[in-house]
Amino acid sequence: MPGWAQEVPRRRRFLSRRNVALTVVAVVVIGIVVWLNFPFIPDPVKLSRQPDVAFDSASMSQQWTMTGRGLGQTRYVADVLAEPQGKLVWSAHTGPATTAAPVVKDGLIYLGAHFHIAVLDANTGDELESMPTTGPVGNSLALADGTLYYSMPDRRLVARDAETHQIRWEYEMSDSTAGPVAVANGIVYAGALDGVTYAINATTGELIWKHETLSEVKSPVTVGGKIAHVASADRSLYALDARTGQERARFRTSASLVAAPVTANGLTYFVSGRQLYSMDADALEYPAQYAVTRTWSQLWLWGFPLPSPPSQPGDRWRFRPDYPEGTSSREKRTEGIISAPAVAGDQLYIGDTLGKMYGVDAITGEEQWQFQAEDGIVASPVVVGELAVFGDKSGLLYGLNRADGTERWRLQLSDAIRVSPIYAEGHLLARTEDGQLHAID
Repeated sequence: MPGWAQEVPRRRRFLSRRNVALTVVAVVVIGIVVWLNFPFIPDPVKLSRQPDVAFDSASMSQQWTMTGRGLGQTRYVADVLAEPQGKLVWSAHTGPATTAAPVVKDGLIYLGAHFHIAVLDANTGDELESMPTTGPVGNSLALADGTLYYSMPDRRLVARDAETHQIRWEYEMSDSTAGPVAVANGIVYAGALDGVTYAINATTGELIWKHETLSEVKSPVTVGGKIAHVASADRSLYALDARTGQERARFRTSASLVAAPVTANGLTYFVSGRQLYSMDADALEYPAQYAVTRTWSQLWLWGFPLPSPPSQPGDRWRFRPDYPEGTSSREKRTEGIISAPAVAGDQLYIGDTLGKMYGVDAITGEEQWQFQAEDGIVASPVVVGELAVFGDKSGLLYGLNRADGTERWRLQLSDAIRVSPIYAEGHLLARTEDGQLHAID
């Protein structure tokens, strides 16, 4: 037998230097891909917690079933039975005032009140039923699939049958909430004062995910498509994956955010530092992008030969109030825009605490017109057909032609208006600070 046939072949070692090097390179490449695309790679644990049924609290036709009317918080009613003429139809006393706006469906008004939820006849204002609660219901309710969803000061998120008044489930959060809840695709979204945003299965009350910010979340979560936007008092707007809560982007400002974000036209509008910001709704921030941009900006300010640094991801434009001549810097820090806009197509409407209501191009941020009210505006307007409706702190309710800002009518109500009016089933409903609820045609 020849010598070469008698040699035993050597076994190839898998853990060769070459294979180890290739494995390390592959792991690094995969790690970079995952790192750069983290918001697009779902958390399998959270993804497995599927909602039972996909339903939401968005208003249909002549209803108003959640704060802001829809999941984008636009406060826009395009389909109007008859344009309001500013005539008072009825007023109903609902007890000590809370900041809950009414929701309306099938001729019934559901209103968060002092230690109860009042159920009123939408045509007469008569109280038909009362659902006892363990404390004041200070936030607007959300009505979806026959269930009322709301939060309580004792940290409970509650789902309650609108017909039988039976509590279906309760979820205890880590802190109380200061804003209304929203229901989208079978998920209840609620923010808490400790900065945590919760996504809860709307049918079972089980946690799907939670996301932590650095300070209070005082306004409702806005849901647009697959993205949820959360405004935090830590001076940031967060864009989250609505299904898993994973963070897509964080837009940082110089002041806290307390008003609800509004999503429309592929943009998200939000208020910070007494001015209105606009950013791309689908903005994406890569890991460490903010730190790199901040360092770049500092070097550029020091005079290093660098191009001007880029703005934050998705940054579009800002709208500032038209302050009167002679307004001090201190007044500019305390007066201005503090409530969310109403958006109707490519136009938006927003007021400020100096009593000015503005019509603004929602795409470019350019002012179209302004109207001077008698007192400060602290609640968002509502757009009803071709009418922009809002109230001021003197108790006046205004109806303006939304095309040019000319006044159609005004109505004096019983006290200051600090809650955004709504429109449903042919009536405007406005709540005043003395606990009255007013219906206007």
